[in-house]
Amino acid sequence: MSLVEIKPDVLEYKPPFTEQSTEYATITNNSEQTIAFKVKTTAPKFYCVRPNAAVVQPGETVQVQVIFLGLPEEPAADFNCRDKFLVITLPAPHDLGEKTVAEAWSELEGEFSKQAISKKIKVKYLIDYKPEEAGEIQREEEEEQQEESTVKPIEKEDIEKPVEEPKEDVVKPLEKDATGPKENENGSINIFGISIIVILALFLRWYFY
Repeated sequence: MSLVEIKPDVLEYKPPFTEQSTEYATITNNSEQTIAFKVKTTAPKFYCVRPNAAVVQPGETVQVQVIFLGLPEEPAADFNCRDKFLVITLPAPHDLGEKTVAEAWSELEGEFSKQAISKKIKVKYLIDYKPEEAGEIQREEEEEQQEESTVKPIEKEDIEKPVEEPKEDVVKPLEKDATGPKENENGSINIFGISIIVILALFLRWYFY
């Protein structure tokens, strides 16, 4: 493990290149003493670095914003960006007092120049990058996950429709036989006729005898 780690090797910017965008560099201090760093660029008109100079305590990592300010127009398809950044670190064991790192840099450089650690970071424009393709892949994955986890909503009709209770076995009442009333009716007529005949027979018997 090196005493100072500076990442990444390449800062990659995506279109549109006419708009501002930000990438990040990190400086990690693995040593046991405080260090100071300074960032230089070959294209100061197109980039803003925050912070461009600061101290890093032992075991600490500082994230540096490298803000691309944008171009006047989109670059050609075969454009090769040659912008570079140089990150330089120096030991900073002494208290800087009220001085900033930028103000004290010349003193630190004069005293600790042999212990300087530096790294060049290239810049690359991803001209062929298509946000819609990356977004489409992500959307497809999200849709698949959503389909798997989506529960079909209850329809309004299902809520309003009453639940049909199971039909119980109903014993169908016996219907009266159509011949029943006729038999009863004929039976009544036969009894009435017999009664009349008996009465007439008794009357005739009484009259003649």
